[in-house]
Amino acid sequence: MRNRTCSALLAACLVAWAAPSAAQTPATGSGQASGPSVNLWYIGANTGVAIVENAGGVFGAEVGFRAWKNLDLLLEGAWMQDLVTRLTLDNAQKVASYVQTTQGGTVTSDVKAPTLYGGLGARWVFENEGKIRPYAIVTFGGAKGELQPTFNVNGTSTSDLAPYGVTLGTDVSGKYTAGAVNFGGGVVMPWNSWYIDAGVRLLTFSNNNERVNATRIVVGGGYRF
Repeated sequence: MRNRTCSALLAACLVAWAAPSAAQTPATGSGQASGPSVNLWYIGANTGVAIVENAGGVFGAEVGFRAWKNLDLLLEGAWMQDLVTRLTLDNAQKVASYVQTTQGGTVTSDVKAPTLYGGLGARWVFENEGKIRPYAIVTFGGAKGELQPTFNVNGTSTSDLAPYGVTLGTDVSGKYTAGAVNFGGGVVMPWNSWYIDAGVRLLTFSNNNERVNATRIVVGGGYRF
């Protein structure tokens, strides 16, 4: 629920910010873009935050070209620091509680889920004569990541509970690979041969146990040809 609310609020802010630009008349100031946001090719990078249960860093790259009118075809890739879900964290805590009953003392748990995404897709840019142009984007590809648990058993940090009689399952540990869909929107601001990009995107895929919905809030830029 928190992710959906965050995405809706940010998307509303982006739309409110971008809408007035549609009514602007061409300006003559330095850097004003009088043509399309992409003449042919573009390449760029972005960074920001990805939110599932926790917030983690994001680094991404994108390359594309203007295929038809306002339509760009593109290839994108992104690394997300931690896409762990509440269910996975709860499962790890159940394991920790069991170990605590057999070992005594205090046992705590944590899980990280770094994930890579790569996809092909399209972006529709709402071209206008202003500096700020809204866009919608969708890509299809794959996500690859790993659940990386850590347990603290009476002051000793470990990811292997075999010495305590526990074999970890795929609900808290292990690699995953799955098909993924990424969609969202944002605004792009051309500036001479460069551009600035800000947007909100939702990445959805399944790990070993459940569907993961990650909200990415990104800002970046690049070069347009």
